[in-house]
This record gives sequence, structure tokens and C-alpha cells, in this order.
Amino acid sequence: MFLKRTLPLAAALAVFSTPLMATDAIEEYMSRVIPDAEIDSIQSTPVDGIYAVRYGTDIFYVSGDGRYLMQGTLIDLETRENLTQSALSGVRADMFAALEDSELVTYAPNGDTRGVLNIFTDPNCPFCRDIHQDLPEYLAAGIKVRYLMFPVLGRDSPQIMDRIWCADDREDAMDRAKAGDKLDDIDGSCATPQDEHMVMGQQLGLRGTPALITDSGQQMSGYQEPQVVIDRILGGD
Repeated sequence: MFLKRTLPLAAALAVFSTPLMATDAIEEYMSRVIPDAEIDSIQSTPVDGIYAVRYGTDIFYVSGDGRYLMQGTLIDLETRENLTQSALSGVRADMFAALEDSELVTYAPNGDTRGVLNIFTDPNCPFCRDIHQDLPEYLAAGIKVRYLMFPVLGRDSPQIMDRIWCADDREDAMDRAKAGDKLDDIDGSCATPQDEHMVMGQQLGLRGTPALITDSGQQMSGYQEPQVVIDRILGGD
């Protein structure tokens, strides 16, 4: 069965590490500002009196009395750590860990799997085809590559993606599509997770393909040299 997701994420995380009074005030004010969404988590930040309020993959910074809201990136200038992206990496990692290989087009290494790379792809995307040519290098490094649908280029992209997922051999169909085959011989009328994958991409703020997300939740856009990606996966950075 393909994964179904709605906004905000259905499985809300517990609220913790925040004084009860601040939690109550923040929830009250935020319910007025965003009445139709459920808060996933409220956490304290290194800044006194400022709390991180998360809705899915959106983070807002709110004062403890709930009155003031800031939207943007929180950076520790001493360590140069992007605290916002660090928090979102964990969220993204959980999102992709919940996806079964059976829902995706998956290329697994012959030996041990040392890491996982998730890729939002489009069959008409030239840079996506370049990444596909790099698959042997990823597999040789022990990286499992998992494709998700994000057909935003070309009128026939959604139909080609459905045909890939409906094929008896998805990997072979993906290989053919990456070589320019429109897969007209495959019936693409089966149930596919295209809508769910598009929603996930929108949650992640994707604007195009390829988009790469490592198993640790690191997100990269556009074509990347395979060794750079492999080093980030195996190094955990």
C-alpha cells in the first residue's frame, strides 16, 4: 500500500522541553494565526525566551508569551551551525525512514548497504539523467538509491512516471525512461503514489529536480558530483 500524507504531518511529535505556561501561551496565539493546522512540536532554543514551533517542515520562532513571531533561519555564530537546518534534518530523516522500498523505484547495492540516497526525479530532467548515469558509482560505494516522483517538466512527465511505477520491472522501466523512452508499451493506469510524492516535495520546498535527500536528512538541489554526495552520506555531514 502506498503511503498517504496530508499537511500537516499526520503523526505529530510530542511537545517537550518547554515550560507549560509558555506552551499554553504559544498554542493559544498560534491557533489564532494558523487555525487550521496542528502544531507538531514546540521546543526551546538556545535563545532565552524564544521557542521553535514546527508545523511539518516549517519552523517559526515564537516568544514565550506567544505574542511575537519570527520567521527565518537561526544560526549559532560561535559554532556556525544552522540550527534551523539541523532541526529539519531530523524531520526529513524521519519522513524518508517511514517510506518502504516497495513504494519507490529502488536500486540496491550487491553487498552491504552503507547508506541511502533518496532522489526526487523527473523523466524529462537532463540533470536527473546525469545522476542516473552515476548509479554504478553510488552502488559500488554501498549506497542504496531510491527514486520518488516529482514530474514537473514536460506535459508527458506525469504519465511516464505512472508507467514506470506500473511496470512489472520498475528499475528496467526507469532505465528506459532515463534514456528517453516514453514507455508507450506500458499501461500506466494502476494506482501510484504520485500525488503523495508531490505533496512530500512541496512540504520540502522543492522547486525542481533533481532533489537529493540523504538518510540523515541532508537536502541538496541540482546535480551533485557523486563523490561529494557519497562523502556526505558516509560521513554523516
